[in-house]
Amino acid sequence: MAIRAQNRMEMVSQLAKNNMIVADILSRLPVKTLLRFSSVCKLWHYMIHSSLGFQALHYERSQRKPRFLLQWPDFDFRPLEPIGCRYVYNFIPTDTEGNMFSPIQVKVQEPVKLVLPGCFGLLCLATETRIYVLSPSTRRLLALPYDRSGIAGFGIGYLSSAKRHKIVRLNIPRQLRTNLNCKLECSIFTLLPEKRGHKWRAVKEGCPYLVEQFSFPAFANETIYWKIDLGQHQALHRHNDFIVSFNLSDEKFHTITHPADRTDTPRQWRSPTRHSTQLVELRGHLYMVETLQLSHVAIWRLANPENSIWSKACTIDIRKISPNFVGELQCVQGTEIIFNSGSRLLLYYDEQKKTFRWKTLPCSAQNLTIYCESLTSLTTSQG
Repeated sequence: MAIRAQNRMEMVSQLAKNNMIVADILSRLPVKTLLRFSSVCKLWHYMIHSSLGFQALHYERSQRKPRFLLQWPDFDFRPLEPIGCRYVYNFIPTDTEGNMFSPIQVKVQEPVKLVLPGCFGLLCLATETRIYVLSPSTRRLLALPYDRSGIAGFGIGYLSSAKRHKIVRLNIPRQLRTNLNCKLECSIFTLLPEKRGHKWRAVKEGCPYLVEQFSFPAFANETIYWKIDLGQHQALHRHNDFIVSFNLSDEKFHTITHPADRTDTPRQWRSPTRHSTQLVELRGHLYMVETLQLSHVAIWRLANPENSIWSKACTIDIRKISPNFVGELQCVQGTEIIFNSGSRLLLYYDEQKKTFRWKTLPCSAQNLTIYCESLTSLTTSQG
């Protein structure tokens, strides 16, 4: 009996070891392949669709190979289609070298205004009145509940402690006043794929500033960051307030100042509104990217959010190339910083060699979004 029990334990141990080996191999495969492999057996199906540990391992490895999503410049309007499916957009996934994958088709109710960068495998896009969540890996689209209030801003984040995505929506109040007393209403939608019927949940604290309505926010360290719409405010609480942040954990707003008012900063940095400014997440931190008079790109890292302390990461001289080449910073791959452009080119800047190279894409890189493959489940809805 003792020998049989020992043999049984050895078999169980060997099976667990084999499963670890299988999980290690499968976690290196693309999502499209994994979805096919999920029908091999019940164990693989559970691992691919339900195991949070395996999904986290797969996403961790996917981050090393980010992908871009190119939005085809034209869309189809189909008036005879059901409401919610009349505007058809085509997206082309590519890797960081411009190699294409099979296109993705998205059907929505109204013209798309903005597609946000990916957050733990999911993209967030918005029309004038509605927000959608898209999984490019599984090609599923979720239409979030309709809200009568106009969208003043939105963002998507991931709360690691709860292992949940949260979509934050800033709503335009009925009586909008463009002064210091104006606060945008805020509501949150938590993605719970196993449950349906969830609604937007109002947050007590309002956003202290109007934000740039359809500009890219950034998500880093469980916080969503928006640029303040300086053109809508005659005065600020602090004269150099530049960013509004919302922490997903405590669900509170904070403001962050621009690095231009540091005493060791040259005077030409004191007018950020005159230049192109972008917020982006890189290597787990918030970065600010500024294009100065089409001659230099300055990259700052937010070292201390509580005290608005910035550190300059680098400055890139772009005077030797066409200004149209340099768009928004997308990601860092090895020693290269990748920018999109207003043309069909992806621009690569090598930090060590101080040199540029570029790749030609099938369509304009202006409407380009970055994401990483993920097995995050998403309920399909077009309602």
